[in-house]
Amino acid sequence: MAKTKTKTPKKNKISEYKLSSIILDIVMLFLGLIFFIGTLAGKGDDIASGFVRVVGVVLILVGIFELINFLRIKEKTIFDWIVFIIGCAIAITGIVFIVNPLPIITVFNFIFGVIIGIYAFIIIVASVGTLRTAGAKYWWFSLLFGLAALGMGIFVVCFNGATKTLTIIIGITLVVGAIGGIANAILASQAKKEFKANSKILEDATYTVESETSETADKSNDGDDTINY
Repeated sequence: MAKTKTKTPKKNKISEYKLSSIILDIVMLFLGLIFFIGTLAGKGDDIASGFVRVVGVVLILVGIFELINFLRIKEKTIFDWIVFIIGCAIAITGIVFIVNPLPIITVFNFIFGVIIGIYAFIIIVASVGTLRTAGAKYWWFSLLFGLAALGMGIFVVCFNGATKTLTIIIGITLVVGAIGGIANAILASQAKKEFKANSKILEDATYTVESETSETADKSNDGDDTINY
């Protein structure tokens, strides 16, 4: 019996993209709106200071976490002591952020520019390396927003102006990047549904062909049966 060749479905590249990342996109969108709307309401400096203090709280929590881990270790090695010292340094940095955020705001553009640049790069890689490869429609839409966010992130790093203008630009950049990230998630979801639908059609077609081939072979074998005396 000749084997029937069936086309195997294209590798599901879209499975590499985690839809849970949309949570990060929503956070970025919310943060961008706070920066943009808050600055227009005359709270730009307060928002910048508040954000630095929030980062300080996070750093303190990291330091406390390292301290707890250090205390739980009975036999401490040199490596454990090094980690403990680094944890203390992180916690102290967090305290400085909370007590006096103004010096940090002077390099605010650099910090946020780097964050936005990394975020935009992830969006670009996801749109080109995952969505386009998987054959997702309109993958270029999120690519355009990712490129725009990357360009604006570079501009933020090089920016040397008033804090109010800076926070407005950062807010717009975060919103642009978030739109690109959310678009990636939506396109990934649609591509997954299309992939599953096409796979189901292919499986049904393969099953039908194999069944018909098997029935034809059985009939052929029945016809060849002869009784010799």
